[in-house]
Amino acid sequence: MTGVWEIVKIQELKQAGLYKKTVAEILSMDRGTVAKYWNCSEPEKQKPIYHRSSILDPYKDYIKERLEKWPKLSAERLFNEIKEKGYTGSNRTVRRYVATIRPQGSREYKPYETLPGEQAQIDWGHMGEIIENGRRKKLYVFVFCLSWSRQRYVEFITSLNSAVFNGCVHRALNYIGGVPETILFDNAKTVVSERVGTVIRFNENLMHIALKYGFTPKACWVNDAESKGKVESNVKYVKHGFYYARDFTSVDDLNNQAMEWLETVANAKPHGTTGCVPAEQLIKEQKYLKPLPPIKEALPVTEKRKATKTALIFIDANKYSVPAQFARKTVRYLRYEDRIEILDDKSVIATHQLAKGKNQTIINDNHYPLHNQPAKKPKNALQAKFEALAPEAAEYLQGLSRSRHGHLREQMEKIIALAKQHDSAIVSNAMKRSLSFGAFGYGILKRIIDRQIKAPRSLPEPPNNTKKAKLNTLYHVDVERRDTSYYGGVM
Repeated sequence: MTGVWEIVKIQELKQAGLYKKTVAEILSMDRGTVAKYWNCSEPEKQKPIYHRSSILDPYKDYIKERLEKWPKLSAERLFNEIKEKGYTGSNRTVRRYVATIRPQGSREYKPYETLPGEQAQIDWGHMGEIIENGRRKKLYVFVFCLSWSRQRYVEFITSLNSAVFNGCVHRALNYIGGVPETILFDNAKTVVSERVGTVIRFNENLMHIALKYGFTPKACWVNDAESKGKVESNVKYVKHGFYYARDFTSVDDLNNQAMEWLETVANAKPHGTTGCVPAEQLIKEQKYLKPLPPIKEALPVTEKRKATKTALIFIDANKYSVPAQFARKTVRYLRYEDRIEILDDKSVIATHQLAKGKNQTIINDNHYPLHNQPAKKPKNALQAKFEALAPEAAEYLQGLSRSRHGHLREQMEKIIALAKQHDSAIVSNAMKRSLSFGAFGYGILKRIIDRQIKAPRSLPEPPNNTKKAKLNTLYHVDVERRDTSYYGGVM
């Protein structure tokens, strides 16, 4: 096709007075082409380019809209979405189209191959924040990957403490159905307590679970993601291939969706590097894995806290009661993912379910046995002295308090002085008679005692309605009372 430059040169040489043949020779062009543009001032219009229709055409607008809102969506994720909308083409067609509207850079990794059953890799990824039980929490993802089969396990968590770590490892090993020779970790505090160059001191908790399950822990180089590239790439895969733009109602809901994604997508399609399906390769690798030990639940972590004077220990911004005898003492307990078990030497003496909120106090009333008993108030010295006069003295004192014979304290002091002059049996019998008749007071009691000593036969028999008399006295019911003039004196 002749362009603008060629047409300009033709016109220029024409103006110079040259013939068409000469112009064609100078410009190395066909004489017919020179003749065609000899009197032309416009370039030739380009013919329209016709595009072949594609099976993806009805879904391109949807893909563009999704990428405008979520620019990091993977081509595989988009393929699965349009497949549900009726797309019947290949995944490769979608990847090619996505690459044209969102060019991807490439990264080079050093290959590192392992034997079946030789190694697994574990890593964590930070996924942002969520609201759980009214609290804003950080969300993490635990990712486990067998290096040979590329079988993956994924779990979303809101804590990185050792008990949760133990639980994730336990569930990952149960998911693959065996234990590899080694597990490669990063340098998190739950894995490495100290490191100086190549010298590593692993966390004591990690060594316990490594011994129990039968694997050898290894740590990658600091700030060297390539040394655990298999699981490192899987963290990115989970972030962009599963979590990005996903709706969920809770961590449990998110983990349920993740398990379905593992079964139907991540472990069910050919791996990008090996070209093999991880779930199918796992069947081959399982015979090289060590058998799982008989452990029903994740191993607990032993921790210590010092109890307050009110027998409370602090765990994750919540307070839990311990038996009162541990107040102001250091308490040992086993921490599981969902509970703590308080220890006395080696036996479990109390259990608490871990609170999901914050600033809560969880108290077991049985931890305070003395507090549950009615408090014994110290008696007044005069009251104690009076009630010691006879077995009936306490009941007599209650009746005396309701009588109107002088001041209570004065009456009590006089009766105590009177009792000192007589045998305790005489005083006891006199109080019994006084209670039976519902008559109280120093004067009445003195006359009863005197009649007991001088003329006991002259004392009348107590009434038969003793219980009624006591009940009426207790509730201040006015009833007809027997005349007590027989004691002598004016009543």
